[in-house]
Amino acid sequence: GDKVIIDWGIGNANGGGAFNIKATDGTILFDSFCLERTEYFNPGYTYYVGSITNGAITGGYSGGNPDPISSQTAYLYSRWATGIIDHTAVNANALQLAIWNFEGEIGAYPNLTSVLSGNIVANAFIQDANDNNNGSLYGVQVMNMYSSYNKSTGVYSGYKQDQLIYNAVPEPATLLLLGFALFGIGLQRRKR
Repeated sequence: GDKVIIDWGIGNANGGGAFNIKATDGTILFDSFCLERTEYFNPGYTYYVGSITNGAITGGYSGGNPDPISSQTAYLYSRWATGIIDHTAVNANALQLAIWNFEGEIGAYPNLTSVLSGNIVANAFIQDANDNNNGSLYGVQVMNMYSSYNKSTGVYSGYKQDQLIYNAVPEPATLLLLGFALFGIGLQRRKR
């Protein structure tokens, strides 16, 4: 039910690139990327977050309903969200192509097939994600966006472009280490 504004960010080649997710006062909250090339939004408009899930609603060109995000997409977006991938226009455009590749959207647009094949950076991202992702979702989820919300019925309508969101989640190994540390502190206190 939260309202956000989706606006152009850096990149914007081929109808994609990084998008700014803003609070209703215009403050930029984070950068995002679209999942489905065949779904749209109007830049600068306010939309409702209907839900945050692990998949895109309606699935775009090749997916189901919902269409789960791939671990490769999650891997790449988590690297963008944490600053491992530099926030440049070249990287934003290449990352969008790589995401569309992993989400099965390139086939809807034959011109994107040739754009992807000639984009060295996008292909490097694809190779990195294929070689290094561990199959998890890396704290990445999908904001399912709508143009309107009826408070009295609780019904969202006017489906719009799904956007990626990063929710930092500690890895299991980190949680295990923290648990051991707390256990050790508890034992030490008990000894005293």
